[in-house]
Amino acid sequence: MRYSLLMAGLLLSCQALANGYVVPDSTHDYYIGLDKADIQNQAGYVTNAFTWDLGSTYPGTVTCPAGDISKSAIHYKAVMSSGLPSAGNGFVRLNDFLDMKVEIWIAGTRNAYVVAPFDNESNNYVSHSCKRGESTRVDNFGSGSKGKVTFRVRKPIINGVQISDRQVVEMFGRLGFTVGDFNSVPMSRITISSAILYVPEKCVINGGQTIEVEFGDLPSTGLDGNNFEKTVPLTFRCEGGVFEGPALKINLGISGRPTSFSQEYLRTTKESYQSTTIIPNLGIKFKQLNGDSLKLNEFYPVTMQGNIGDWGFIAAPIASGSEEVAAGDFYATATIVAEFQ
Repeated sequence: MRYSLLMAGLLLSCQALANGYVVPDSTHDYYIGLDKADIQNQAGYVTNAFTWDLGSTYPGTVTCPAGDISKSAIHYKAVMSSGLPSAGNGFVRLNDFLDMKVEIWIAGTRNAYVVAPFDNESNNYVSHSCKRGESTRVDNFGSGSKGKVTFRVRKPIINGVQISDRQVVEMFGRLGFTVGDFNSVPMSRITISSAILYVPEKCVINGGQTIEVEFGDLPSTGLDGNNFEKTVPLTFRCEGGVFEGPALKINLGISGRPTSFSQEYLRTTKESYQSTTIIPNLGIKFKQLNGDSLKLNEFYPVTMQGNIGDWGFIAAPIASGSEEVAAGDFYATATIVAEFQ
């Protein structure tokens, strides 16, 4: 069997429902796409807001197994994906280059956009009741049915930056005045669609040719990130836009989707480079050519002469702990991207 690295849903759950849980007939998914035409590649630039709008209300059920709830407002919680730290003024840090702000519509008599994340926001509409041991149908939920997303350029992008499909916000509902838990069935879910943003300035890596690393035949054990290393020296040339002026300091990094067991390693898939079937216990570990650490989605300074320079990396397969990796081909894809100072 041959192994190589190419550089360049259904959710089921079972739970006991608590008092006042709002369960939509189905979770409403909204996807926000970002393209290079949507941004000006300068620090501090803020896009016009991207919007989503269901265009109607939607139905759901309120469960009351533990007691009556009489004439109450509905409260909402919005949870932001992990790993998105605050960047101030309602923005969170999407990646090294872009900040993002998500605002979700809260209906009822509130009728306002609320910046996510939030924990217990009322719609201020005291109208629904629910009897113990019964459930109540609500056909006109409006909260979460529309919203807006704003992007802000943190620092200029060179060459490109990869945005992987990532769930950004999930919104949940609960009936009742008393502060309580929310269930795990989101009413709305907002996802930033996968994209690579290219800009006029570019750094051409390896003459623009795809970098392919063949690991050959490997055992199912002993994959510790140090054995079976492959060294890949590279050259690059940066040109266009700001590169027509004085020399700049360039940093390069490897952008890709991480494994579930470490954010530092590149995930692998079965069957093909485009496959969505992830191998959960196998990733690719990178090092710099001098043996120093090279973490996925982080940037490292490079030496240049004018606008030309040399770089490279060492790649090796790494398994989670001492787990044995099942026999079969594996694949991984990533993109080498650049930033400048």
